[in-house]
Amino acid sequence: MSSVSGLWTQSDRLWNPGVAIDQIQQYFGELQESMEAQSNEANAKFMDDLFDSVQTQMTADVIRISAIIMLIYESLTLFGAYLMWGLQKRGFYYYVAGVGIAIVASLLLIGGWLGFMTMLGEAFFSIIFIFLYRSQLKYMV
Repeated sequence: MSSVSGLWTQSDRLWNPGVAIDQIQQYFGELQESMEAQSNEANAKFMDDLFDSVQTQMTADVIRISAIIMLIYESLTLFGAYLMWGLQKRGFYYYVAGVGIAIVASLLLIGGWLGFMTMLGEAFFSIIFIFLYRSQLKYMV
């Protein structure tokens, strides 16, 4: 269900990148304020540099590229999960391809901290699921 919701969210970001930029910058502003209140001076400098880097990369083109990457990722992984639900082994390979595309494309096409953070969001649970799905390949045709 989250993949369907993700497809909807990414298609909205693709067609309305300005709205997405405003929402993301507002979120990062709130996050930055809360982290500055909790951190010491050395960490505050690092966090300021990180947030400044992310906010300077936040353009309509980057949001569109990110949305396209996420649409491909979510489509392939959703289709792969659907095939694996029917015990078809090729679904696993669609799933892995979707995760691989998301990781590589985020780092190469977006780059910087924003690309790294996008990649982490996509990859963390997906890699765990790859290992879980891989353990069940023997039951698939």
